[in-house]
Formats: sequence, C-alpha cells, structure tokens
Amino acid sequence: MSRMAQGLVLVLLGAAALSATLAGDLYLNYVQAAFRPFLITAGGVLVALGAVVVAADVRAAVRGDGADDGGDPVESGGQDHHDHGAAHGHDHAHGPGVAWLLLLPVIAVFAVSPPALGAYTAANAQSEPPSGAALQEPADADALAASAPPEEPVELKLREFVVRAWTDEERSLAGRTVRLTGFVVPNDSGEGWYLARLQMACCAADAIVNRVLITNEPAPQKDSWWTVEGQWVEPEGKLLEVRDHRFEVAQMTEVVNPPDPYE
Repeated sequence: MSRMAQGLVLVLLGAAALSATLAGDLYLNYVQAAFRPFLITAGGVLVALGAVVVAADVRAAVRGDGADDGGDPVESGGQDHHDHGAAHGHDHAHGPGVAWLLLLPVIAVFAVSPPALGAYTAANAQSEPPSGAALQEPADADALAASAPPEEPVELKLREFVVRAWTDEERSLAGRTVRLTGFVVPNDSGEGWYLARLQMACCAADAIVNRVLITNEPAPQKDSWWTVEGQWVEPEGKLLEVRDHRFEVAQMTEVVNPPDPYE
C-alpha cells in the first residue's frame, strides 16, 4: 500500500466516523450517545492526518517531476545510483498489504450499514434478574406513585419495568396500567412473544436484554416496534425466582419511527 493509499484510507475512515455522527444518528446502533463528541473528534483527526499524508505525497511527486524536467542528462553510473536511490525510497513508501483491511469498516458503514442488534440477539440472550447496584437500591414505590395518578398509565422504560418487577417487594406495579415501548421477539418455546429492549453500558458488544412475556395477544412481525399498555401479571412466590415476567396487554400501537434502539 503506497503512502497515497494510506492517506486515502485514513480520510475514508474519518469520513465514515463523521458521516455516522454528523450526518445522522447511525452511531447510536453501536455506542451510547455520550460517545458522539469523541467520534467526531476522532473522525476529524483521521481526515486531517490523511489529508496531510496525501498532500505531502502529491508535493513530493510534483518536486520529483520538476527535477527530472529541469535537470541535465546524467551518466550511466549516476543514473544507476539515482535508480537505486529511487527504488530504495519506493520500498519505504509502501506499507504492508494487510493494511487494506482497514477499508472493511468503511465498506461496512457506507455500503452495508449494519443495523442495531435486534430480535436475534434478544432471543438468544438470557433474561436474568438485575444484580449489583440494582439490588442494593430497589425500585422506589413512592417514585412510581408520584410519576402518574393511579388511574392514569405510567410510562416506563423496559429496563425500569423489569427492575421493579424483580426487586420491588412492595409490588407497587400490581394493578397499575403501564406503557412500554420495545421491539418484538419470538418466543422459541412457543408460548406468546417478547417485547424487548437492549440495555447498553458502553457499546453494542456489552448489550444485555430486558424483556417481558406477552401471551394474550398474537405475535406481530419480528423486530417491529410497538407501544403497549397493560398490566404486570403479579407472580406467586419470590420475585427473583421468576424467569420471565408476564405482561397482559390492554391495547397496543405500532411505532412508525422507532426511537434509539438501546436504553
């Protein structure tokens, strides 16, 4: 790979980062929104570095042409020496061929645009009770009561809902109408379907699934987004022993323009 090609690859990599952040919100499929400034900065630096490399290579080529046009013919010995030096410099101007693999992320962003993780990931992930801080600071029943009057639906993120369902020993969700938004995940066991959302701590690689099991409505199309209103089906026994919390839907509305796929 020549230096010119190396510079162009840097420019393309930077342009890919900038297009995913400045021209739209594609970056939200892979990282949290807080990383946007860092991606913009990194993209700008890559474009600038690539432009410097390309400009330097172009200037060197122009100077080389000028020297050949204005110089006198040289003797064969000098010509051999010049050719050797040019060949020596030519060898050092090339990098390893494997560097072309750096173009793969560019192709992925511009040509393929990998989508956010969805139903396949959620179906193959394990739905597990929260741990750590979520267990040390269980859901506050007073906060739920203050969020909306008892006769009105309370809107919760799926993450908030499942944390409450697993940790709220006062079971303040019981009898409350709740509004949730997520995407459809088929249930391989054949019982109902899941409304799910992915929770991302840093990037898509560490995403975990939050989901509720719905059995009283036919399953919509996989990966379609819906807002549902209904009630938590209060389980018997210990909350943390429940594998999948159930949700009984009263009404559901398809989401035309889905929000950020992660919570």
